[in-house]
Amino acid sequence: MNKCSKIQASIKIALVTCFTLFGTAVIAHDGGVNDAGTPVCLEANYMVADAMNAPFSSVPGPGRVIEQNIFTGERGITVTNPFSGANAGTAVCPGNGDLVQCPGPWKPTGTFSGGQKGHAYITSAGQQALTELHRDGTPIRTVSYRPLLGNPTGNAGRGSLPRPLGTQIMPNGNLVQAICDANFFNAQNSDPFNMGESAIDPATGISRPDNSSWMYFPPVYSTAERAANSRILVLDQDTLEVIDEYRAPKKGSLGANLWGCMAGISFTDEGMLLSFFHSGAVLVVDWRDGVDAASSGVGSNKPGAFKINRGSNRATVTRVIDFVGGAADNPARRDTLRANTLDEQGNVYATNRRRSEECLRGEAPGATPNTSGVVCNPGVFRQRVSIDIVYETGGATDEDATLALDPGINIIAGIRINRMSGPGCDYVQDEARDAGMDTTLREFIELCNVETLLVAASAVNPGCVNTGPVLPNPCFTPGGRVVEYRIDEDHLDGGSAWGGVACDADPNSSTAGVGCALPIAEFGGVAKGDDNLDPRMLMPIQRAFIQ
Repeated sequence: MNKCSKIQASIKIALVTCFTLFGTAVIAHDGGVNDAGTPVCLEANYMVADAMNAPFSSVPGPGRVIEQNIFTGERGITVTNPFSGANAGTAVCPGNGDLVQCPGPWKPTGTFSGGQKGHAYITSAGQQALTELHRDGTPIRTVSYRPLLGNPTGNAGRGSLPRPLGTQIMPNGNLVQAICDANFFNAQNSDPFNMGESAIDPATGISRPDNSSWMYFPPVYSTAERAANSRILVLDQDTLEVIDEYRAPKKGSLGANLWGCMAGISFTDEGMLLSFFHSGAVLVVDWRDGVDAASSGVGSNKPGAFKINRGSNRATVTRVIDFVGGAADNPARRDTLRANTLDEQGNVYATNRRRSEECLRGEAPGATPNTSGVVCNPGVFRQRVSIDIVYETGGATDEDATLALDPGINIIAGIRINRMSGPGCDYVQDEARDAGMDTTLREFIELCNVETLLVAASAVNPGCVNTGPVLPNPCFTPGGRVVEYRIDEDHLDGGSAWGGVACDADPNSSTAGVGCALPIAEFGGVAKGDDNLDPRMLMPIQRAFIQ
């Protein structure tokens, strides 16, 4: 029994009878040594934003955030929707219904924990807001982005554009918030159809809303005007006021033509790394350049009436990590990099939803008119995690390596590097034991002392193999969870573990799945007696939720 398990086992009996559930926003998940009230290993936890959208979620709802103990494989607490009727009129639901609606949807996207008091900060794409929560999951206060961004108020503003996505913390202690402006199928203020266009739902025969996103598959796309309206906001932890921003770089400067709907944020000694939904690139931004004297760090921030789009807040891009290549308007760049993460060496990993076809306007199922005759559907997407190795020089692109996922893994939204999980370790050691490895060797113990990659996806069907060309993709099975992958050289695309064969991720190929990475552990999902999720951002918890 390891150290953490011993602590949990010894304290469990003493605490289990006096467990108190804190607040109404927390649900303890049954099972194992991770019962509520017992200690956890801080480095072993992650939290994932679950949008709870059907058909991917088996329990559709307003959204929630789930804590997972990867050491034990058991669920921690579930943080439920703070926007309940009980919180109306409080700091959790400010604005008398104009800014935040209670009751109302949450639909969390960005997640961060480990602020000044260990608090968690969770972004609501549904409410256009950020909520601060205690470590027991009880909400404290909410700040709305609607007045600053010009979004509609009241119920009309739910899920409107631009919308907040990823959340992180700066090296100087300020919070940063990704604000994405792009056309989304579920945003009533997306761009309308062009003259002569209409979209009919092929399943129901009902005309879509007046939203031209339905001319594309998936129904999300950007324009130059909306791309320029995407930005990174800077917030003070004490007041939760927006005090600064990084807006689109100057036209013609490095990375300006790839700026747009950002979702993922991370920091290194090189700068702030932003991954973009529609550009297929990670931009490295000098986070020190443009930081106002009034926003230089916690304790230095001066509150005031901040306004967006000031000329002094142009972002300075110092490097472009281009995972797609080609022209800036290359259709293959659309709906690509939602999240990024870093390993201990500083290598950059980014989700990459690569197309095998361009999926142009009008080629979505049911779109009218369709002049090309091509219909794009889930079968033309190839999910992968692109890797930029810091000590290598990129060529036409900076995709130095790839974790190529099989056709059964779709709609990847969140990724994070962490140490190998407990269930993953069990799998790897069993594999080595079956191969005849001496379990008394140090090498056997060290098999688990490595980093792995956690991937959150809305459709998880690992190991799916198609028997022939079938449309739509038979491997596309709604029902999401988090899966864990090895990222050593042998297990990357074309690695020796897969026979040196490059991944065939085309679900319409008779050899689909050959050479593709397979997970060593899965967290959640009906198949494991848990719920299916519709995951968004995933973040290791720097300070675990108190249970």
